[in-house]
Amino acid sequence: MRPVDEQIEIIKRGVVEIIPEDQLRKKLSEGRPLRIKAGFDPTAEDIHLGHTVLLQKLRQFQDLGHTVVFLIGDFTARIGDPTGRNEMRKPLSAEEVERNARTYTEQAFKILDPDKTEMLFNSQWYEKMTLSEFSKIAMNYTVARLLERDDFSKRYKEGLPITVLELLYPLIQGYDSVMVRADVELGGTDQKFNLLVGRAMQEAFGQEPQVIITLPLLEGLDGKQKMSKSLGNYVGVNEPPKEMFGKLMSISDELMYRYYELLTDEDIDEVKRMHPRDAKLRLAWLMVRRFHGEEAANREREEFERVFSKKEAPSSAPELSLEEVPILEFLVKHGLVESKNAGRRLISQGGVQIEGRKITDPFYRLSSRDKGILKVGKKRFYRLV
Repeated sequence: MRPVDEQIEIIKRGVVEIIPEDQLRKKLSEGRPLRIKAGFDPTAEDIHLGHTVLLQKLRQFQDLGHTVVFLIGDFTARIGDPTGRNEMRKPLSAEEVERNARTYTEQAFKILDPDKTEMLFNSQWYEKMTLSEFSKIAMNYTVARLLERDDFSKRYKEGLPITVLELLYPLIQGYDSVMVRADVELGGTDQKFNLLVGRAMQEAFGQEPQVIITLPLLEGLDGKQKMSKSLGNYVGVNEPPKEMFGKLMSISDELMYRYYELLTDEDIDEVKRMHPRDAKLRLAWLMVRRFHGEEAANREREEFERVFSKKEAPSSAPELSLEEVPILEFLVKHGLVESKNAGRRLISQGGVQIEGRKITDPFYRLSSRDKGILKVGKKRFYRLV
């Protein structure tokens, strides 16, 4: 294994907190593979790049010689963790959880090394647990401490209902650490309370408490709010290569460096010495290669450069049948602009071209001589046939 200081430097990249760091050093100095736990409640069928921040850090631990315990919270997913919300998350059926868990693991192994990963499900112990056994868990934590959790305390002060089941969720997640004998547990900053409960549970059951490592929530494409499907600012792991590549090329330079730090092992200083456009191209290439393979990554990079750098039309431009009608009428009919007013503005600004020739008259009448590439705005191409 690498020297402890070298391991610490790699582990700290992009990390918000290590609680406590001296304990992590002590564990690393023992020279044995540590058990690195991360829990995932399969609440959706697929994941986005925000979820892979944790997976990237887990892979770094694996590359340092440690073992990842990839814990699928199939039992806890049926309860619903209200983390960061003012109401309980909708519980899922067993069928939904099973389907989501299957796709989660398929996507996770595009980053993790299967040979250094233990895949576990917390239903393995909770479905067999008796009420008497569970009471030993519940007796080791107070209601007062549970109400210190932000979302619980806010709801309590506002008189909003909190079910007993929700209060038990942190205990259940925390006891998972006892069952897997975790040395380290990783989670987002929004999971800090639950991770601390894991430490308390291990101490209560006679184990050395785990080290907690919290990671930031990745900002979405807007660079402001956390990446989320509901906000539409996400890059899905299973999105087509072209869509993934294009979305990543649309982010700001500042956000690009953030993505490099949290989603890759690239040397940030070297990246910052690159031209921002070249750095962004490499980031998009790296992400597409990770999830779709090198051939797809090369193809999308070449296509992007051809279309946006050399101003050529994409080879896959959709075809539209030419009609002898005014260009504005054609754009509206095929849904290429939102309205006639939007079409007029786009045309007056030079945003409509046929074979590189700007069309500035909204009443310009299309004819057979206009066969070729129609460009609408900066990024949309169509082949007129």
